[in-house]
Amino acid sequence: MSLRAAALLALLAILLLAPPARAAEAIVRVEISAKQPVLVGQQVGIDVTILAPNFFMSAPDFPALQVPGAVVTMPDARALNTTETIDGVTYAGIRKTYAFTAEQDGDFRLPAATVRVTYAGDDGAPRQGSVTFPPTSIRAGKGGALSTGAGTDVARTLLPVARLVVTQALDHDPERGAVRLHAGDALVRTVTTFAPQTQAMMIHPPHAQAPHSVRVFRADPRLSDHARGAPGPGGTRVDTYTYVFERTGTYTLPPVTVDWFDPATRQPARSEAPAVKVVVAAARDSGALAPGGSAPALPGEGSLPWRTLLWAGMGVLVLLAAALLWWRLRPAVARLRQRLAEHRRARATGANAKFMAVLNACQAGDAAAAYGALAAWTRTAHDAAPAAWAQSVGDAQLAQAVAGLEQRLYGATRTTAAAWDGRPLAASLRRHATPVWAQRHRHRAAALPPLNP
Repeated sequence: MSLRAAALLALLAILLLAPPARAAEAIVRVEISAKQPVLVGQQVGIDVTILAPNFFMSAPDFPALQVPGAVVTMPDARALNTTETIDGVTYAGIRKTYAFTAEQDGDFRLPAATVRVTYAGDDGAPRQGSVTFPPTSIRAGKGGALSTGAGTDVARTLLPVARLVVTQALDHDPERGAVRLHAGDALVRTVTTFAPQTQAMMIHPPHAQAPHSVRVFRADPRLSDHARGAPGPGGTRVDTYTYVFERTGTYTLPPVTVDWFDPATRQPARSEAPAVKVVVAAARDSGALAPGGSAPALPGEGSLPWRTLLWAGMGVLVLLAAALLWWRLRPAVARLRQRLAEHRRARATGANAKFMAVLNACQAGDAAAAYGALAAWTRTAHDAAPAAWAQSVGDAQLAQAVAGLEQRLYGATRTTAAAWDGRPLAASLRRHATPVWAQRHRHRAAALPPLNP
């Protein structure tokens, strides 16, 4: 056998024995944004990136994570779209960030969650795949936990690991260093607490005391993780206190304090809004009931007229009856408010609201917002991904508009230089998307019997 023939036989053997090349598949990457060990109460970002060859046919559904002894949330923020080249293969990536906060010290392991993905194969046809979160551990050391109580009644309060900023606003402007009111007036004190890089739910209620003989009413706090006018990313808590002054005199409203944990000193700390001095003068309307008045008295007596006493007694009875009625109706009013709030939340997150969000994003020419709203609407109204739903209705223009939007956002060769025109997609959606309320109204109308059978 010649040398050339032997070389050809060896090359053929190598080709026959070599394993076949495997097609590229979706992968997942999990990264912790903070150096470990983290502190108890410290909010840590967990970046989860899902990569798929070519481009995604539908956005993956990131799952909720449950970790015992910790709070894990996914703030309502848009996903970050990326592209990477790995071993010569171009991948489209979608990244979401979870917020992790340890409630106690120790080691925490993230669950091995599985996410199903749909992406385009080399032939352009949809391919189904799945990724599973790799083993990821987070170690938390002792930090923002404050022990309160004594003996067996010791409780641990989780403090935010962030330097809180506390500001206040009054509905009366101070004059010469003090707020000047009259007896019976009220002072509204609005306290705003900002926690950088921390969710609003981690901020504890402020400590607000009232002087003796001053009544204070606290409104329900308002929490926001994206408050307008905030100094940066973080959570904002707004507390409103109403002080009622019934007697004359000079009062000092104590400072309003909020607890937090200082990561530099490893000790609990406090931020505060300054004290407020209030000077209360006599009521503006003293009337005939004021001491020393000249109200007529019954013959031989120095008391008030009997008609005045009668009207005063009736007024007291009416106030008592109103207070008793309010006390009995308060649970029913609270339940009614809760039902109304739940109804408003359901309407705000329902299919109609999500569909209107798609149309608004199309009108604004925001491709990323339009696709995110479209995916949310198709999951709610049709339990399907945008591409799958568009194919099921049999509308070629609709399917082409959805595919073009996906190619623009997630394709390996996507183009973002030109402005996106969302009008064709909006027009196609209006032909097939009947609002839920209209469907419900049509079903009810069809269920009614004829008036003259």
